[in-house]
Amino acid sequence: MAFLGQEEQIREFQDRFRYLYAAVFLVIGLLLSRLVYLQILNGEKMRQYSEENRIKRVKIAAPRGMIFDRNRTLLIDNRPAFDLEIIPQYLRESRQTDQVLGMLSKLIKMPKEEIQGILDKARGQPSFMPVKIKPDLSRDEVAAIEVWKISMPGVEVKEEIKRTNIYGDIAAHLLGYIGEVNSAELPILNKTAQKYKLGDSIGKFGLEQRMEDTLRGIDGEEIKEVDALGRVKLAKGKGRVLENNAGKPARPGKNLILTIDQDLQLAAAKAFGDKIGALVAVDPRNGEVLAMLSRPSFDPTEFSRGIPAAIWNKLLTNENHPLRDKTIQDHYSPGSVFKTVTAVAGLQEGVIDEKSTFRCTGSIRVGNRVYHCHLKRGHGEINVVTALTQSCDVFFYRVAQKLKSVDDLAKWARHLGIGSKTGISLAREVPGLIPTEEWKMKRFGQPWNGGETVSVAIGQSFVLTTAIQLANTYAAIGNGGTHYRPYIVKSIESYDGRVVKEFQPEILGTHELLPKTVELVKQGLWGVINSPHGTAYHQRLPGMDFTGKTGTVQIMRLSADKIYQKCENMKFRERHNGVFVGFAPLKDPVIAVAVIGEHVCHGSTGAAPVARAVVKTYLEKYYPDLYSEKAVAARLKAHGQATFVPPPPKRVDPEDDDVVINDDNVPASDLGAPHVPPVPPPSPPKPTRDTSRDALPDSAADNDDD
Repeated sequence: MAFLGQEEQIREFQDRFRYLYAAVFLVIGLLLSRLVYLQILNGEKMRQYSEENRIKRVKIAAPRGMIFDRNRTLLIDNRPAFDLEIIPQYLRESRQTDQVLGMLSKLIKMPKEEIQGILDKARGQPSFMPVKIKPDLSRDEVAAIEVWKISMPGVEVKEEIKRTNIYGDIAAHLLGYIGEVNSAELPILNKTAQKYKLGDSIGKFGLEQRMEDTLRGIDGEEIKEVDALGRVKLAKGKGRVLENNAGKPARPGKNLILTIDQDLQLAAAKAFGDKIGALVAVDPRNGEVLAMLSRPSFDPTEFSRGIPAAIWNKLLTNENHPLRDKTIQDHYSPGSVFKTVTAVAGLQEGVIDEKSTFRCTGSIRVGNRVYHCHLKRGHGEINVVTALTQSCDVFFYRVAQKLKSVDDLAKWARHLGIGSKTGISLAREVPGLIPTEEWKMKRFGQPWNGGETVSVAIGQSFVLTTAIQLANTYAAIGNGGTHYRPYIVKSIESYDGRVVKEFQPEILGTHELLPKTVELVKQGLWGVINSPHGTAYHQRLPGMDFTGKTGTVQIMRLSADKIYQKCENMKFRERHNGVFVGFAPLKDPVIAVAVIGEHVCHGSTGAAPVARAVVKTYLEKYYPDLYSEKAVAARLKAHGQATFVPPPPKRVDPEDDDVVINDDNVPASDLGAPHVPPVPPPSPPKPTRDTSRDALPDSAADNDDD
């Protein structure tokens, strides 16, 4: 009932209520329309969004392919590693930050303030992205965290794969290392397909880089249902979105079987000790790389999950450059091991033959300059065989003078593989340098002069080469002139052992050396080690026909009064490099080895022992019927010889102590070493020919091991 006198006011407000009712009905209509849109028209889509809020997608990193040596000794493996991560969103929503961090601090023995500091630094990234708190948890830490995980929202233990070099720093440069993809690499890598994301691992160096597409697998995905705090639901049944574990499995990468023999690698590393330098061993019959070592080295395992800054800086500032692969990336003057090339050039060009002799008096004059021999008193009358055996500089000076020009030396050096890349399937190989008259004119604008040719003849002047070139060159000399491309990968296999691809030898060139040339050169090289007049007589392997050439390379110019000073008395960085290159056995060689030792003073004592250890290991392992200790002893006993090799005799001539120019010190014969005629052993049997490896498919050269 209206109050007296209020009828007009009520009637006025009733008109206004019509607008209010209309507004209420409009809002209700809008709400109903929105509900129809969300629940009916887009119900399935909204349901999917809702379900995805309860789903956590976890990447399953695909294991990279493993790497084995030729005998299937595991070299590179994938081993599990565990990282502690925190998802800030879930931690914040739990409102238990202090309690969680306090508990976590006790479990991993890490200050709470340090954990909080890591989280603070990550505030710039989305809160749903995990923050790595501590890598490489111990198994005890993982177990403790898993026990208390239900009470620590946002805390996760993530399993990663740690790429592990089983043998530490051995062959690190060959095998390489992996690292995380960075933002600069990402656009290049994903130019053709979306294959990588930030944080993915990729090969950065060595075979890991070269064979990335082969070694890399395909990542999988695991889908888990989580609650509002990000904890995985364990119970099954009503209300579950995922009744079964959804996702896709990871597909492992393919495995590599290498031509490398790990026993040779270990023998080389042991013989090298703490020396600086490089070693390469190849099979002269097909170009397989049997051993490849660069020293000093590093442990690739440290790179696999982010190398600490302290270790990285230490490697960068090391004056011996452990990150450089000295087998293919460093240029060296070859020194007297190049005399073999000069001998080949002289014999092939017909300027000398087996009867040619020159008299060595210790030096010769070319123009207004005197060129010395490493033996101050000279070698007397000497021919090509004895010149190689005793490493007479003067003989090869004379050969150089008889050649038309330095271009004749350059021609045969290139035929034998010096001065150009070998084509091995590793990045950053340098080509070396063999000078010619044309090259000098282009480079310096000056004509060539004869004095430079005599320096080139003994492997100095502008001549530069690499360890792998030297091994390949002597392999070609040993097999009669066939030049193979060195290769490292023998085959590719799937993770279940199925052969996917096999690699074949590739002949880069065949330069038919005259039979007499090969015979004379081999005789000279054989005498280096097996004749008492040889520069490496004390490195002989009785009964094994070890053959090769020593070299000692001056790395700085010496004044006349210091030419014959004792190398060991010089400052370390000024000492000569030592080089040795050889093969075994003399007939049908099965291994060729090149060793370069930086600042070791002499090739005979600083490089030859390393090659000797590798050759001995190889022959004893693969040809035990001929070269085992028992077989060698029986053969030598039948010829009345001993297997014991005495140590180098003590020097008795004061003049000889000071002899170090371009080559090794005095031959053992001049020091009173006993003469024991070595017994030429039988040649190893030739392997059964594998016709499947007779030709290299065109596609193989551009694929995984070109």
